[in-house]
Amino acid sequence: MSRDVGSSDLSAAAGGQTARLAGRSQAASLHDQLYRYAEDMEELIDCHGALELHCENLKKSSARLMESSEVFDELMRTSHDIHIVTDTAGNILQCNPAVAAVAPPPRLAGDKLQDWVLPSHRNNFLALQANASEGSGSAKLDLEMYLRREDAAAPPLIVSGRVLAVRREGKVHCLHWVLRDVTYLRETEFESRISSMVFKSATEGVVITDMEGQILAVNPAFSRITGYSAEEAIGRNPRFLNSGLQDAAFYTDFWRALLENGNWQGEIYNRKKNGEIYPEWLTVSAARDRDGRVLTYIAVFSDMSLMREEEKRLAHLAHYDSLTDLPNRLLFQDRLQQTLSQARRFGLHCTLIFIDLDRFKEINDIHGHQAGDHVLREAAKRLGAAVREVDTVARLGGDEFVILAPGLAGDENIGGFCTKILEALAPLIPVAALEVGIGGSFGCAEYPRHGEDETTLMSHADAAMYQAKAAGGDTYVIYVPSAKNPKEKS
Repeated sequence: MSRDVGSSDLSAAAGGQTARLAGRSQAASLHDQLYRYAEDMEELIDCHGALELHCENLKKSSARLMESSEVFDELMRTSHDIHIVTDTAGNILQCNPAVAAVAPPPRLAGDKLQDWVLPSHRNNFLALQANASEGSGSAKLDLEMYLRREDAAAPPLIVSGRVLAVRREGKVHCLHWVLRDVTYLRETEFESRISSMVFKSATEGVVITDMEGQILAVNPAFSRITGYSAEEAIGRNPRFLNSGLQDAAFYTDFWRALLENGNWQGEIYNRKKNGEIYPEWLTVSAARDRDGRVLTYIAVFSDMSLMREEEKRLAHLAHYDSLTDLPNRLLFQDRLQQTLSQARRFGLHCTLIFIDLDRFKEINDIHGHQAGDHVLREAAKRLGAAVREVDTVARLGGDEFVILAPGLAGDENIGGFCTKILEALAPLIPVAALEVGIGGSFGCAEYPRHGEDETTLMSHADAAMYQAKAAGGDTYVIYVPSAKNPKEKS
């Protein structure tokens, strides 16, 4: 069976091959070229679309990279941490403004970072550098370093450092140093340690309270002084130490000064756990933050009891004779001035009696100074027991004593007074295996009859004493203006 084929048609292909009719070769070649061109155009169009998509993706990636770079640059610029980029040899390539804490950025450009590290901390620098160069690039090691500053007088900058290795094609291209300023933190820690040591070892008691006065902490000295343990004190108001000797007005003034001035200082009486009332010197100060807000109150106090006792002891040594414990010349002069001042004001009388012990020199020479001291102490004891409570017996030095008798006046009264004292001196005094006897030569001068001032009275009493000594001793003489004054002692 056969079918007709048009002149322009292609003949049927056998075996899947297309055959063209004779005479049509030129048209077929053009047709093939157009066919291939169409295929190439389609491929070019597909490739162009892919390129446009890739270009768009590149633009988006570039924009994100630019945005990230800007963010990174802004973070670097505004960061409080110091960022320094160095080459692998440690030469500074780039740094952020925070590096001004060490030196201005232009000053650091091109310097070796190691040269800005104090010698004592260069081992840490080298360890950080080696860790970044040899590791994976992650900043795992964190070490502290001390950096010198451009201002040689300024203290070192303490930084906590980490290093990130920036790699290109598997090799370290540069090092990114991140240095955090920890100077204030370390100084604060140091001050805190020192404060803690001072707090614990201070001999003064320390109490820290909150704004309402509730005790937050006390030191060991507080417990030693007051007798209260920290557990017994913390959480309570310091009022539990109140002795009751300060009135409400005192505490009103105390709080007014503390609130207005931020501190108060003065003497106060408090009560210990055992009930003992003691004087203390107290200083209270307000502790403030950087903005001036009061955080706590810190009270530091010292027990003045021992100080008062020492003051009394020193005052006693300054005013009393160390051998006999009688008032010495200094205290006697003070009491004489006061007695005469009152006598002048109120028209009173008083008598001054100088005493020189008889036979003391012989006792001292024969039996020694120890025996002499024993006699002086015994004589002082007898003199003190024989006089009235208002009278003053003092030792001027050696074997010289003096009695100041307010209100004593008139020869008869003075005579009776002296006789009583002479009788008190008369009994023998045991010295070693012996007993010795002493007496006294008394010289008396009455105010205002024999003098209206201290110097005159003392001079006239001294003159009368020499008269008694010249008369053989163991007697008294009342000053007589016309009498001769033999200045001789036995």
